[in-house]
Amino acid sequence: MLKYELFEKAYSMLDILTPLKSDCGELCNHACCVSDDEDAGMYLFPGKEVMYAEKPNWLRIEETAFTYGKEEKPALIAICTELCVRKLRPLACRIFPLTPYIGHNGVVNIKIDPRAVPMCPLAKPYGAKRMDKDFMLAVNDAFKILTQDKEIYSFVFDLSRLIDEQESIMSCFAPPQRSQKRCRAIHRRTRSV
Repeated sequence: MLKYELFEKAYSMLDILTPLKSDCGELCNHACCVSDDEDAGMYLFPGKEVMYAEKPNWLRIEETAFTYGKEEKPALIAICTELCVRKLRPLACRIFPLTPYIGHNGVVNIKIDPRAVPMCPLAKPYGAKRMDKDFMLAVNDAFKILTQDKEIYSFVFDLSRLIDEQESIMSCFAPPQRSQKRCRAIHRRTRSV
């Protein structure tokens, strides 16, 4: 299947689904769509740029320092210079605050994008419980299809290593977690009282 066809299929799977059944932008005043940083944007998945052959005037596409694959191909970023046309928004925007993730075992899943945590209430602890389950399943299914393409798989794999690195850095600044054993002991004590 051609990349264009893969993206068309993914878009059709996600067509009417959003993270919440209501406008999630109301939770954060549309923080993911509005930024004071004129260079803030979302990565374009490889091949996605062909869907912007006739680039809308609100969209800027640039190369980034992030590279992927054996060829170390530079990833592209989509930067909205004004409010986008919702039906034309990049795939990364459609799935936000989720991201595809490939573990070291090669299995494709989705997870909360740690880069979303500062701006998205749904990316905070327990926020995912509020997300529409159909949306989450559709994003997972869409990426099972998209990552059948070797270049997209390579991009997502290397993006996953970038996410691992970011989570490692973020954990240095997070408060220490209580161990699971201690939590279970507390639960046992409460039940026996």
